[in-house]
Amino acid sequence: MDTELTVAIAQIATGIATLVVALFLAAQLLIQRRQLDIAHQDSVRELGFAARSRKEELTLARLTNETLLDAWIKVGSDSEPANNKEIHQFMNYMRLSYIQMINEWNLGVNENNVQYFKGTLGILMGTRGERKYYLTNGRIIVGTVFGLSDLVSLGDTVYEELEGSPVPA
Repeated sequence: MDTELTVAIAQIATGIATLVVALFLAAQLLIQRRQLDIAHQDSVRELGFAARSRKEELTLARLTNETLLDAWIKVGSDSEPANNKEIHQFMNYMRLSYIQMINEWNLGVNENNVQYFKGTLGILMGTRGERKYYLTNGRIIVGTVFGLSDLVSLGDTVYEELEGSPVPA
């Protein structure tokens, strides 16, 4: 009888020890989950900061580089003929700007920041030359290359508001 009692007590002790270890591991998983959530939030913030910094760098490049600024003004206004170099500078500047917007879009779009992207598209289509770029290249980059139909729809809405007519078919 002493042996059976000893075995029973040993089994109960083993069960309690197993339960304590399981609870400890579960607590560790919860702590690790919280730490991963915080790390994820930090990385999203860092990506957002990097995206904003890149956008500022693009704007600063246009403002501080006279030849780029001249090309942007000439091609963007679409009021006087531009040479091949100016067209090339404008096209590449706009392409980089669209890719930057797409990177930001891919960070996460929700109902709180759709207006931000509408504003960004408004800036990217502020002049006649920029709206022309949207029709000939921007829509292709956003819709065909990256497959972002929601962003194309938003871009079409902005285009229509600025141009006063829908995107040509």
